[in-house]
Amino acid sequence: MTRRWLLLGLVGLGPLLAEAHWQENTLLSPSEPASTRAQALAQRGSAPLAVQPSERVAQELTVAPGDTLNALLQQLGVNAETRTQASTSLAERFDPRRLRPGDRLTVTSLTTGQPVSVAIERDSGIQYVVTLGERPSTRIVPPRLDTLTLGREVDIETSLYAALAAEGIPTRFAMDLEVLLGGLMDTARDISGAERLQLLWEEDRREDGTRVGPPRLTYMGLADPSARLEMVWPTDQRATVMLFKDGSLVETKRFPVLGARLTSAFGNRRHPVYGGVRRHDGVDLAAPRGTPVMATAPGRVSFVGRRGGYGRVVEVEHEMGTLSRYTHLSRFASGLSVGDAINAGDTLGEVGASGLTTGPNLHYEVRVGDRPVDPLEEGQRIILGESPTPQDYRSVLFEARGRLQKAIGTSGLVALDNR
Repeated sequence: MTRRWLLLGLVGLGPLLAEAHWQENTLLSPSEPASTRAQALAQRGSAPLAVQPSERVAQELTVAPGDTLNALLQQLGVNAETRTQASTSLAERFDPRRLRPGDRLTVTSLTTGQPVSVAIERDSGIQYVVTLGERPSTRIVPPRLDTLTLGREVDIETSLYAALAAEGIPTRFAMDLEVLLGGLMDTARDISGAERLQLLWEEDRREDGTRVGPPRLTYMGLADPSARLEMVWPTDQRATVMLFKDGSLVETKRFPVLGARLTSAFGNRRHPVYGGVRRHDGVDLAAPRGTPVMATAPGRVSFVGRRGGYGRVVEVEHEMGTLSRYTHLSRFASGLSVGDAINAGDTLGEVGASGLTTGPNLHYEVRVGDRPVDPLEEGQRIILGESPTPQDYRSVLFEARGRLQKAIGTSGLVALDNR
């Protein structure tokens, strides 16, 4: 009799013991240390067990020269069918062939190994995220960034490049300054070693402190005993670069190609190839093949590719339904893709003669809706806002000097003649 009751008792306890064992296994991974499992069980106590969400694991690779999306996904263990789904969905928003070194690829999977998403993060911080499943879809995720303002003052002893490199300042600024100052001086020949250079720039940083995208100059001051040159890039990136000499405005940089020659204005003209009078929807700017072509205002890339007689084209969407178009390019900027955020002055490509043209030049258009407007008049005002007055220019200069003084903590150029 005693043995019979004992057997019945064990049978009755069986489901309870099985339930307790199942609950412990759902709470904790077998790979966790015993102390961790014990602590979790103690915290659980007698509370009812909640349904645990599926854990996810993220794997990340940084793109190196020669890498392809397919090869990287295969390296992360993604099967051929899922690789095809990811590439097909991604192609709607981003051309996978335009991966560039430094881009980051992340594959997120369930603990079972089933991939649930693929994300590509560009150098600009923008992400293209593919959500996998029966109907894969791709969305663009803007970056979450902090903007830092940095300033430095250096003495130039030999060259701009050497001075910046010695102080840990981005050396790309040397090329920018050489191009922008080219109309006033030959920096390689005219810098004698007695100049003082002051720079103010911005950098976008991720939460982990890594820089995203290129640094952006906002102020340059170059002084020697005879003169003082200053250049200002407004911090909102909506206006053109302004060049001052001894506090007076010398010129503004409005064209998307620096140093270009205007060869054909907006409006009716005799067509250089077909002959006869035809409407010209933009302006033609002649420049040597390979000259950088820059965005005239902030926006987002809406097209990169070929368009018939335009040849190689980049289009940028701006506010209020405005679009700027840059055509006849010889090549596109490395890694440039639809959806990329663009600031004024960012390089989009290089001058060329692709499409229907008689020689290397940039055909530049601005359209409001689908209506072409003069890009150097109405288009310029629409993209950049109302034309500033001389006093507006000087106010921008004084404001930039104030930011410089705050950043580097010296008076230097800032204290000179603010009249």
